[in-house]
Amino acid sequence: MRVRDRLVLAVIAAALIAGAMWVLLVAPERTQVSSLSTQIDAARAALVAAQSQLASARTAATGYVDDVHQIAEVMKAIPPSPGEAALIHTITKLAGTKVDFHELDVANGGATATGPVSLGLTFTFNTGYHDLQNFLAALDGLTTTDGSKVNASDRLFTIGSVALAPLSPTTTKATVTASVYLQGAAAAATVPTGTTSPTGLTG
Repeated sequence: MRVRDRLVLAVIAAALIAGAMWVLLVAPERTQVSSLSTQIDAARAALVAAQSQLASARTAATGYVDDVHQIAEVMKAIPPSPGEAALIHTITKLAGTKVDFHELDVANGGATATGPVSLGLTFTFNTGYHDLQNFLAALDGLTTTDGSKVNASDRLFTIGSVALAPLSPTTTKATVTASVYLQGAAAAATVPTGTTSPTGLTG
């Protein structure tokens, strides 16, 4: 056999060996790498989905905390019971002087109302004009809202009217009608409908 033929046979043999090595070693590894790549892509997609769900859960948790806080604020501004003693204490503290309460009046339909029920108040105290302005501003500032959130440090009051009767050049008798509010269902069970003239409700 000539040298040239031997070289051809050697080349053919080397090609066969290389092909066999490819089939036996390289091809399975390439298949495994492809499979791993597919698994990695799936894991990445799952990670992205999990991160999205986690972000949604965190947002929901934050919203839940905000909702609980808002419920607490509303319950502070509109409680389930009249709380006359605390009510008188608040008004007397803000007025800075003795306050005489003359009337408590539960709004019509209190026994069947499903929303907040108003409790009308009439009270008088002696004050100066500047002090009266400060009192009304403080009363109004107990509960505030920006249209979406409520912030309450005490009861929600609304002023119906203020009547003034001069007592001296510096002192005026202020007769104030106002309303506070109760949770409807609870109010029906704790406050009788109608008008009462409470005795002893003097701050």
